[in-house]
Amino acid sequence: MDAMDRAASRSLMSCLVDEHMRVVDADDDYVAMLGYGRDLLVGRSVLEFTHQDDRTVNRQRSDALLAGGDPYSITKRYIAADGSAIWVTNHVSLFHTGTKRRQLATVEVLETPRVEDQRRLLRVAAERILAKRRLRSHFFQGEMFGEPAFDLMLDLFVQELSNRQTYTTSAAVASGAPLTTALRQITMLVERGLVCREADPVDRRRVLLRLTSEGSKQMWDYLAAAEKI
Repeated sequence: MDAMDRAASRSLMSCLVDEHMRVVDADDDYVAMLGYGRDLLVGRSVLEFTHQDDRTVNRQRSDALLAGGDPYSITKRYIAADGSAIWVTNHVSLFHTGTKRRQLATVEVLETPRVEDQRRLLRVAAERILAKRRLRSHFFQGEMFGEPAFDLMLDLFVQELSNRQTYTTSAAVASGAPLTTALRQITMLVERGLVCREADPVDRRRVLLRLTSEGSKQMWDYLAAAEKI
């Protein structure tokens, strides 16, 4: 049985970190799961072994716990020594040893992430792509590198996973393209069955814009594939 198989055979493992999220101790199966020697784990921040897209929320949850919040659970990815991603759910609580505070994580290895965590990760992926695209405008002329149709779909996908409504004008502005160009792109996406228009039930003078089920599926599949690159 190799190290990963040995770790996976345990339903629960544990890791102890200090207030700065530095590893203080871990059981043998946790060490085996990550594939690092114990001497390479102890003293280093657990965030170093956490996927970069999961670090911010992990840090926020830890800070909230230290500030007096309740114990929490977080589903995230560890990055093992061989570069592979390991999905886990950490159940984290705070306790005191003398004058020191420690965070104890009880770690459960998962075969696949939960649906709500997939939604969060794909929303973050879409937001990162949007941010990278918008950053280009600081270095290059927008007309040379703009892709308004895809930017529109990315923005609608982010709004969908954030449970927010989007109006045609705000979506057009979010694309970064001239208004007339953006409106043409919206019409094209509607004609292709990727986006649909709906009258606002509160104010029928306004038009809501959202991805169709097919448009949402295509964005979901694309972002899931992009996250594996």
